[in-house]
Amino acid sequence: AAIQNSPVGRYFQLEERGSNFSTEFRGALATFLTLAYILAVNPRIMSESGGPCVPNDEDGGIFGPSYAECLEEIKREFITSTAIASMFGCFVMGFAANLPIALAPGMGMNAYFTYSVVGWRGGNSVSYEAAVTAVLIEGVIFLILALTGVRYAIIKLIPEPVKQATPAGIGAFLAHLGLQTAEGIGLVVSDIATAVTLGGCPLDRRTPIVALTPACAEDGICVTSDAYTCDDLGGIMRSPTTWMGILGLMIMSIMLAYKNRWAFAAGIGLVTVISWFRNTAVTYFPDDDAGDGRFEYFKQIVSIEPIDKVLTPFTGDLKDVGLALFTFLYVDFLDTSGTLLALAD
Repeated sequence: AAIQNSPVGRYFQLEERGSNFSTEFRGALATFLTLAYILAVNPRIMSESGGPCVPNDEDGGIFGPSYAECLEEIKREFITSTAIASMFGCFVMGFAANLPIALAPGMGMNAYFTYSVVGWRGGNSVSYEAAVTAVLIEGVIFLILALTGVRYAIIKLIPEPVKQATPAGIGAFLAHLGLQTAEGIGLVVSDIATAVTLGGCPLDRRTPIVALTPACAEDGICVTSDAYTCDDLGGIMRSPTTWMGILGLMIMSIMLAYKNRWAFAAGIGLVTVISWFRNTAVTYFPDDDAGDGRFEYFKQIVSIEPIDKVLTPFTGDLKDVGLALFTFLYVDFLDTSGTLLALAD
């Protein structure tokens, strides 16, 4: 009651909205835990575009050690910039709009930016600088549409069935991301015949799926990603981390069935803490170079990396970015509008 009657409580209208501090705290904790994966996924995806890193042909090009070191640097810079962008967006939404909506970089658009526009390690014709400039232009256009009321007018023209289906589609997309391996539980994997299939195989049973380009077929230089299949070497549903993820889902589902408001925090928190312990089958820090690097970074608790490399200078050379610019604006409009409509209802 004291907080509800305080200046902070009155500003956020806790009493008028039938809320209190404990409810807001649980909601904030659950929201943070459900969004925290973006701090890992977004930097990983964005860094695979190559960013501003310039390959040195005398040092192995995009497969050289100097290029790999640069990618690791920008990945950590993307972690910092992702956190800063999320913090700024949440502050503006909370203090200016006074709405309990968290903002963070959108999943899906980052993959389109990396793999379709810039290409894996800069393999497409559009440069990283041009793509970033296109994102800036799209943001300005989106802001103008929002401030002038054009965005709201367009939303009113969307048929009611589409409005109701959009949040469900976004939820299904996010669930699909979580069921995959890219910082997910690996329950769903790629399949040549059916696109997706049941997976859950351990790391040593995964067969990467690559694009059979001439460079891959003739020189063995194949572009890989998180796409793999479990059909070749077997081991379906034998991954400990997959079962740990399923355990977390079961805990949340059971607690939600009993209308427990700590369901998301408890399920996500338990699985997260268990994954911190090393020398276990479900650890996030395996006993190898990658695991050691993760653990050393994790032990720092607080580490603010500089963001000088990702603050890329923009460019006026925007050839071949027209389609990307339209796609950025189109998906951004539908994604944000659908989410707001779902939360408003």
